[in-house]
Amino acid sequence: MGTTSSITLRFLIAICAVSFVGEVLVHRHSYFALEATPFFFVFYGLACLAAALLIGALLAKLVTRPLDYYDADMQEEANKDG
Repeated sequence: MGTTSSITLRFLIAICAVSFVGEVLVHRHSYFALEATPFFFVFYGLACLAAALLIGALLAKLVTRPLDYYDADMQEEANKDG
């Protein structure tokens, strides 16, 4: 029996394969020419995911504190008491 992560990975690969087959076999009635491009929604989703990850990384750099942020406060209090 495989580990949970390998089972999850195989499940996701199976979903991707079914989605790929569905994308090839199902005819879409598109309103815009760009929607009729093969695998447009795949690339659009990938671009949105990449943008979300990039924005998340930039926000993390903006709002994170140093690793010793709380230690510095405790050291100041210890120096005042001692």
